[in-house]
Amino acid sequence: MAQNNKPSAFPKALVILLVILLCALLGTLIGAPAMAAKSFGPVDRGLNPIMRARYAVALLQTKEELLTSTQWSQVPRKFSIQPDESVEAICWRLENEGFTSSGSLICTYLIYSGLDRKIQSGTFTLRSELSSVDIAHTITDPEARDIAFYIYPGWRLEEIAESIDLCGFTFSGEEFLTYAYAPPEKVRTQLQLPEQASLEGYLYPDEYSLEPHIDLESTVEVFLSNFRVNMQSPDVLAGIAEQDLSFHEALTLASIIERETRADEEKATIASVFYNRLAEGMRLQTDPTVQYALGFDETEQTWWKTQLTEADLQVDSPYNTYFYAGLPPGPIANPGLASLEAVAFPVQTPYFYFRAKCDGSGTHVFSVTFDEHLNNACP
Repeated sequence: MAQNNKPSAFPKALVILLVILLCALLGTLIGAPAMAAKSFGPVDRGLNPIMRARYAVALLQTKEELLTSTQWSQVPRKFSIQPDESVEAICWRLENEGFTSSGSLICTYLIYSGLDRKIQSGTFTLRSELSSVDIAHTITDPEARDIAFYIYPGWRLEEIAESIDLCGFTFSGEEFLTYAYAPPEKVRTQLQLPEQASLEGYLYPDEYSLEPHIDLESTVEVFLSNFRVNMQSPDVLAGIAEQDLSFHEALTLASIIERETRADEEKATIASVFYNRLAEGMRLQTDPTVQYALGFDETEQTWWKTQLTEADLQVDSPYNTYFYAGLPPGPIANPGLASLEAVAFPVQTPYFYFRAKCDGSGTHVFSVTFDEHLNNACP
């Protein structure tokens, strides 16, 4: 019986199939990243060929979702990233907080592009029109981070200006002072500022996160808006009206209290001392007003000179409450809410004097008579 020596067709078919599969694989490995690069930029060269293709295919399948904004909010919102936060946690929060429709997709893009290694800690202002790809580039751009800015309770305008110069704003501290000393009529009307009054006292002490390219007018409006929300509540305004003070006068007294003590628990008592003195026609005789009148002290390198002399107490300024009776023309600093609440809701006391305790606590001892006041002096 003759043998059939004809070779089997199976190995040949298998070879053809393997070749086809290999060509398809090579096409994917080469073609997918090339196609993805047209919409998403080049793939991270640190990825191996298989991972490049995998992420490229994933991006191509969700191209429209990644390149179109899906945010539900129509106003800019803040998004903060902690220094030790993982990429996965950041992506999950972006989805959970409504900045992107899919945290896994934005993570895919971050890894595809190599941006996962460039994420910046800090706070970012993310606008509603940003797509997931735009957001990825924003949170990896150090220049896109918000400016962290502080106004501390008791700071005067010049101290705010100095901080502005240190924080990289698009405007200078000097430009800020020019604006704050002579605010536009629109701002004056909104705040009901007396004639010639500046914005001293009206810039709310707080921690701010401001867009990196924000302009001067918008920056001041952020401060003022925060002031209106926190310092002009109906309860506080009603309390001020009970004291028979205008709001500007109340803010002036609050600024003095702010500079007199950091202890919130004694502010209402200090307010009572000033009210008692005003009721009796006594001068307030408070050092912070003299410090404000003196301005910057070159020797101590501060706006608040601590070692006041007898000559200092005689400086001829309407802000010198040793020299002139009543309240000064306006605030001497920017007070916090606790100081204004002390003015609106003072306690009733018989005290007319107070001075710092000798224990270094920063709090004060109060007295009714001047003799008591003298006896409370530190040895």
